[in-house]
Amino acid sequence: MKKNTWFTFLLLLTYSSVMAQTTKKDIQDQFKNKSLAEARAYLEKQNGKIEKLIKLSSVSLKITPGDVDLKDVRTTEKFDNSPKEQIEKKFQKTLDRLYFSPRVVYPNTDLNISYSVRSLMYSVSNYDDYKFPEPILKLKKVFYQDGKTGTFSKELHGRNQETIDEIKGVKWIDSVELEASYHYPEAMPVITLSPERPLYQFAAGKIHLISVSDGKAVFKISPEVKEKILKVEGINNAGKAVEQYGSSSSNNSSNFSVEFLSQYYEAGKSTIEKIDKSAYKDVDELIEDLYAKIPKEDKKKPENLVNATYNFRGNITQVNLFLKPEKSAVGSYTFVLKNTIKNAEGYGVAYNKKNLAGILDKDGKWVVQPTFEELSYYKGDYFMGEVADDGYRSILWLDKINQKLVPFRYHFYRNEPILDKYYAIEDGINGPKGLVEIKTNKVVIEATLDNISEQGNFIVLRDRSDVNTIVNIDLKKVLTVEGHNYKINGDFIFLSKPYTSKEKFADYSVLSNTDDIYNAEGKKINKDDYVIETFDYFGIDGLLLVKNKLGKKLFINTKGDVVIDGSKYRNVEPFSCGLAAVKNAEGNWGYINTKNVLVIPFMYNEAKNFSKISAMVRTDNGYQLIDHKNKVIKKFDDGFRSYSVKKDADNLTYSNYNGKTYNSKGEIHKDDR
Repeated sequence: MKKNTWFTFLLLLTYSSVMAQTTKKDIQDQFKNKSLAEARAYLEKQNGKIEKLIKLSSVSLKITPGDVDLKDVRTTEKFDNSPKEQIEKKFQKTLDRLYFSPRVVYPNTDLNISYSVRSLMYSVSNYDDYKFPEPILKLKKVFYQDGKTGTFSKELHGRNQETIDEIKGVKWIDSVELEASYHYPEAMPVITLSPERPLYQFAAGKIHLISVSDGKAVFKISPEVKEKILKVEGINNAGKAVEQYGSSSSNNSSNFSVEFLSQYYEAGKSTIEKIDKSAYKDVDELIEDLYAKIPKEDKKKPENLVNATYNFRGNITQVNLFLKPEKSAVGSYTFVLKNTIKNAEGYGVAYNKKNLAGILDKDGKWVVQPTFEELSYYKGDYFMGEVADDGYRSILWLDKINQKLVPFRYHFYRNEPILDKYYAIEDGINGPKGLVEIKTNKVVIEATLDNISEQGNFIVLRDRSDVNTIVNIDLKKVLTVEGHNYKINGDFIFLSKPYTSKEKFADYSVLSNTDDIYNAEGKKINKDDYVIETFDYFGIDGLLLVKNKLGKKLFINTKGDVVIDGSKYRNVEPFSCGLAAVKNAEGNWGYINTKNVLVIPFMYNEAKNFSKISAMVRTDNGYQLIDHKNKVIKKFDDGFRSYSVKKDADNLTYSNYNGKTYNSKGEIHKDDR
């Protein structure tokens, strides 16, 4: 044993779990060559430290949560001690949300993946507690925009300030295939304790359930065992897990009893008093007396256990303690990420080592030399440069033939293209509007208009007098209308006009407007004055529901010809996905096809429009979804407060009074509660 003072040796013992012997030689070595006065000063100093240690040993350090209202019982899902599937789902969900935006720094490419190993680990609750090796992300394949594929086995670090995920080459990347490997625990041991079975003994210690009452479970646990506990779960008398809301713990501050430490203190105090009375003739006599006074055994040595209390939101009858897994297995997940950076069809922004930007072609050759401090892709063949005098970034057009960026004097009115051929532009901020051809950068309509918009398959040019010139994709005029008394759908323009005839129109005593219909050539196709059903248009069936002067509901085709006379029905609804709901004289609904054949009989109290999957109908027994052959897909117990009526929809939604919204397959689309 290394030579120490007897107190220093004692201090070591107070933090040890094993009692050791203090020999007379230890004390002799400490007081060697000291005078009685020096021995007294030393003993005085050490007794002060022992006194503080006694006070510390008399208290426990703890953090205690407040009491909970046991009337507010909250149960929760039972803990899964085989969380492989849970970990895999969480990791895969997090990995699927990653994105990458490669940044070319000539002559290499930084993948710039939004990956963080810590974020991945944090996506699984308590994953850190397993102390597994960190997950590893590897690059497996790179899919280039020219159709070629590169194979790799390179570890990636993502958002790491010290490491750049760089690969050789500057070919434009379409997507990357990545593989994440990670550890997950094998089934975790679980210990179940209750008042009937309160003790579990380990080789390294024990867990002892002292009491279970008032939503609290009190334990005494060996420190080595407590470190192995991952989760404590309370179970009530119904066998359900009760939500935990807090815990507390306390530790003995010393491995020795207060009585044992006090004997050491009194031995030192008595020795000091005898020095003051000159009772020792020399230090050797002091050593003999001191050794005789110090205790040789701690008969009340406290058991080295942690006091632990776990609180639950409700009374419990047993406790499950899950231990940290000692073994793990390795899982992996392979997935593909698409490049989020757009470029101008094989041309993209790249940087040199001085961080100056230029443009590379698909072969990695500089088309525009890297001389720009600020350059980014905008849209089409347009790029954005430095901030101009008006406070907005300048716009540059890539002249691919002459391999240069040409300044563009206009701003863009909207980001999306018009009919995939033009961009709307404006002269200055909120200035007059015009059109530029995307492919050639040619201004085809000067910026003199008040507004330009894409509607259906047309472009509407509105001047400052509120006159709308409707043109086709070749900018040929189709129709001119004033104001906003029109709507466009696909290749057809519906123009509302005043009805000036003095004769009564159908069942209306006064009618202010009817609708004329014009095709893509600007030709009027309706042969009579009609009122068009609200929100209806020529859909995939090419039929439109109208009402004529006599009040008859008719279906006309895209040439304006009447193909179905709906007047024989009591009521008619527009066509949608091949069928139209019709009502007979008795008040029952069925469905006709585009040849006016009744294909679903008159058997329903209500009938909604069809999607490509089904329609909602009501019988005396409630609502149900039927398919195009009148087969029931799903029945509902409750009614509906709202529903979709979109024509020719792939899917429709229906909001039930029970708080759930269903789709056309009868599946729950969302829960509104």
